[in-house]
Amino acid sequence: MTSPGNGLPAAGPAARRIHAAMLAFAAGDALGVPWEGRPPERVDPAEVVRLPAPDRGWRRGATSDDTAQMVLVARCLADTAGRPTSLDFLTRLADAAPAVRGLGPTTRRALARFAETGEIPAPAADDLPTNGAAMRVAPAGWAVPPHRPERRRDLCEALSVATHRAPAAVAAACVIAAMASHAVEGAGAAGLLDAAAAEARWAGERYGPMDAVLDAARGRWSPPPGGVSLDAVETAAAVVHVIRETQDPAAALPYAVSLGGDTDTVAALAGGVLGACDPEGVTALGWLGLVDLGEYPGLADLAARLAALRGASAGL
Repeated sequence: MTSPGNGLPAAGPAARRIHAAMLAFAAGDALGVPWEGRPPERVDPAEVVRLPAPDRGWRRGATSDDTAQMVLVARCLADTAGRPTSLDFLTRLADAAPAVRGLGPTTRRALARFAETGEIPAPAADDLPTNGAAMRVAPAGWAVPPHRPERRRDLCEALSVATHRAPAAVAAACVIAAMASHAVEGAGAAGLLDAAAAEARWAGERYGPMDAVLDAARGRWSPPPGGVSLDAVETAAAVVHVIRETQDPAAALPYAVSLGGDTDTVAALAGGVLGACDPEGVTALGWLGLVDLGEYPGLADLAARLAALRGASAGL
């Protein structure tokens, strides 16, 4: 038994890893929130792990829409026995949206259309390849083992197109979920980078070029000097870059924030992958107790439900 706070409970290996991934995801989100939108030179490394209160008036240690949507996806997967439709997720998101902090432009646009029509967005020429789908899709990887890529990809597409129809947005989501899936198996850095590259090659054939992700996996990608943008492929490349540079959550999450730009999303996604690889590294984070998880009780139970889905999928 452990405390009901941020400690990891006694559980099966997959549930323990998924719970650690959820905590590290939220921790990366909270770590990045105060610095979101700043260029790298305006990120103070000495202050990052102190979790200063965000300028936007949020409380210290607050998480953003990244964690809110990740938890919504996890609950949607658990409640539908791993078979959510796009409309299932969008309905839940619309219900939760008034209380979600920091929703992005593409998501807000999809929610406005849903309020008017009750439908998911149709493909359009002006669809933006932003990273809102990639930010929330890690639970699809946690809930599906690596040997079921077709199942994981189907989930990624269903959960993505609820708000994001641009092919690159779906492709980036597939890359994140692939790494998350392998992370729950305890993959090391080489395995995670191989998984990202393999998924980028597959997604490149289906959705369009993913050269930035492939370059990042090979160590040939450099972070943008102005910070990581909302572009989905750039975000996925940044996460791969962080994982290539360091796999220790205590070093990786602040490093992700130091890249500037969409700091909370990059750090959250890096946490959602590396936390599953290294649960002990998550519990060792000296600042984990500063992260405000009061909105998300029952994460350990939710992780156990995703682990059960993973086990059922593994047996098919």
